[in-house]
Amino acid sequence: MSDGIEREYRRRRGVPPAFLTMLIAAALVTANALHAMATLGPSGWDVLAVGAWLAAAGRVALEQWRARTFVTADGVTVRGPIRTRSWAWSDIYGIRVEENRGSTPRCSGYLYTTDGHRVRLPHLDEYQLTDPIAEVADLCATALRLGLTSLETRPEAEERIARGARRRKAWQRAATAGLVVAAVMFVYDIWLVFDDRPTQTLLLVGVVPLLCLPVFFLILDRVGESQNRRLTDSATRTSTGAPPG
Repeated sequence: MSDGIEREYRRRRGVPPAFLTMLIAAALVTANALHAMATLGPSGWDVLAVGAWLAAAGRVALEQWRARTFVTADGVTVRGPIRTRSWAWSDIYGIRVEENRGSTPRCSGYLYTTDGHRVRLPHLDEYQLTDPIAEVADLCATALRLGLTSLETRPEAEERIARGARRRKAWQRAATAGLVVAAVMFVYDIWLVFDDRPTQTLLLVGVVPLLCLPVFFLILDRVGESQNRRLTDSATRTSTGAPPG
């Protein structure tokens, strides 16, 4: 008897538009690169472009057609594009629906382990489910009713979860800054062309932003941690009635 806990989340609708666009773009870029190699001869850039786009398209295809999320009385199993992982309910801290800003799907289900590790649950999202928040609420209520999980809050796990969220925000902002650098480098590369100077498109538009990315992350991560400490200290002083200082 499953008691309503046994569920499978998989692709039941069409491919999300963002993923479909990536597949089409990968096909077009690959076809163009292959045509260029057949006409002008192979180059390292064309081979790299074909390999990168085929890898991205392959991952998208596997994620759409192979990935699954299985929930049973024994725990949760996630079958990803390549590997399969399982967690017993005793190792699961909670399941939550969170917003993914600037990505698709916009709202996805995530599993948090007792040590605060975050795992995305494939196809438990707003694209495959009408109301993923209600679905997760029902799933957690069922697990609670069956005694598989509890509502106990663990401060150390919550702190690790919050720390992970701050790191992801720092990476997102660093990626945005990297795109700005890439745009600036692209404009500079175009200016070199009009000024009859030798260009270094791969170096300027590709390598420089990638080198800047970890630097931006370290700076933004430190700024985010400093802001969090100030907010925490302010909240502590407010709750204890201590004067600011």
